[in-house]
Amino acid sequence: MTQSEAQRMLLEMLRGLKEDIAEDREASRKSRAAMRDRVEEVVERLGKLETTVAVSGHIDAQVRNELDALRTSLAESRAAVQPTIDEWRRVKLMGHGVVWTVGIAGAAFGASAWWFWDQVVAAIRALLRIP
Repeated sequence: MTQSEAQRMLLEMLRGLKEDIAEDREASRKSRAAMRDRVEEVVERLGKLETTVAVSGHIDAQVRNELDALRTSLAESRAAVQPTIDEWRRVKLMGHGVVWTVGIAGAAFGASAWWFWDQVVAAIRALLRIP
């Protein structure tokens, strides 16, 4: 092999190495670009997640405040209505007492009427001499 052939062969090897290095650089650039895109996507998703968590916290606080306001309103309403409820219970108990009294009086009247009717029938039978 001559010196010029050796130089040509060496130049071809260097060109091959240069192409290999260029291909490696291109592959590395694409890989870094893909990694950068994924990192940006993760950062964006994390930002959205933080926003969602913050909004959820605000909504929870708002719901808590509304529930507290409703509890307060319910307690005030109950306090305002309680005398009426107590009066209604008293009237209801009195009504039950009246019903029992009328029932007992009705039973007594019925029994008295029955006894009186038996006495009237007995008196009429005695007058008419019916056995």
